[in-house]
Amino acid sequence: MITIKLKKNFLPLFFVLLCAFCIFKMPYAVTGGITDGLKICFYTVLPSLFPFTVLSSYISRTDALLPVYRFLSPVTKYVFRQPPAAAPVIVMSLIGGFPIGAKMTAELYCDGRLTENQAQRLNMFCMNAGPAFTVTAVGVSMLSSRRAGAVIFASLCASSLIIGFLTSFLDDKSGFTEYKSRGVMNPLSALSASVTDAVNTMLSICAWIIMFSAVTGCFEASCADSGLLLAVCSLTEVTDGCRRGCGVLPLPAITAIIGFGGFCVHCQVYQFIAKTGIKYRLFFAFRAINAAVAALISHILFTLFPVEVSTLSAPAFDTAPFSASLPAFLALAAMCVIMIFDIDTKKKLW
Repeated sequence: MITIKLKKNFLPLFFVLLCAFCIFKMPYAVTGGITDGLKICFYTVLPSLFPFTVLSSYISRTDALLPVYRFLSPVTKYVFRQPPAAAPVIVMSLIGGFPIGAKMTAELYCDGRLTENQAQRLNMFCMNAGPAFTVTAVGVSMLSSRRAGAVIFASLCASSLIIGFLTSFLDDKSGFTEYKSRGVMNPLSALSASVTDAVNTMLSICAWIIMFSAVTGCFEASCADSGLLLAVCSLTEVTDGCRRGCGVLPLPAITAIIGFGGFCVHCQVYQFIAKTGIKYRLFFAFRAINAAVAALISHILFTLFPVEVSTLSAPAFDTAPFSASLPAFLALAAMCVIMIFDIDTKKKLW
């Protein structure tokens, strides 16, 4: 019995001892990694992702986009074998950033508007890096080419949609009914709940980024092999992987890094995908497939539309472009418009 318990607790114990060793042995590496993680959170993640997180949560709590559900219902029904309520999930996952699609899917599944099969199939392809990261961060700041970032973003979107179509053949044939109102929240109450929910989500995302940045800092301090360091960073944290790979790896490889997302992103979305019952190994397999398909598409597009990029790998990326994000502004504006049109002027709010 004691032997069994020791075997069961070996990995957690080893992890705790390893973390303690790194903290006391390499304190400057840990603090440096945490500092880098905080910079990524404050200058990259929060400006580009927070507005989309609020917007996605608000959409899932209201019927503001009911006409959009119905307009896109033929596409979601015949192309992806999904109900109309899945339409905003697919759209927001393409433009909102990594956790948005998984978060919206979990909310719809918990509300009973998606079956388990439908929610799991959405999680196989509704996870994508938004234009704020691919075009602005990777394209403009790291590669010095907005066109390169746009091609990478187009490749990632095409890969997600192709995989979404292929997963339609995994439909359990249970069918679905047309979307019906579920008794939505008061618009102001929905906005308040959406902001609170978005804050909690962003805290979780930033915590994972800071933790993985600390791990990367320790590994960088103890690893002399630049190739191994690049491989580890590419698999663990997508931003750092792209920063180190730009100017060193070919552009399709950069696309593959973003398409896979890194274990840091996987940990961020696991709290959402676990609610649908999907196994992590299946989710991991589809992230790897997405990386391969996106890399192939980007190779074709870069062959047809060659671009010039910076040949030097920048040791750090400029955070200035993220202080004013056009996608974030558009998301905030759209959220305000939706709230205005969704308010029932005949109903007393006070």
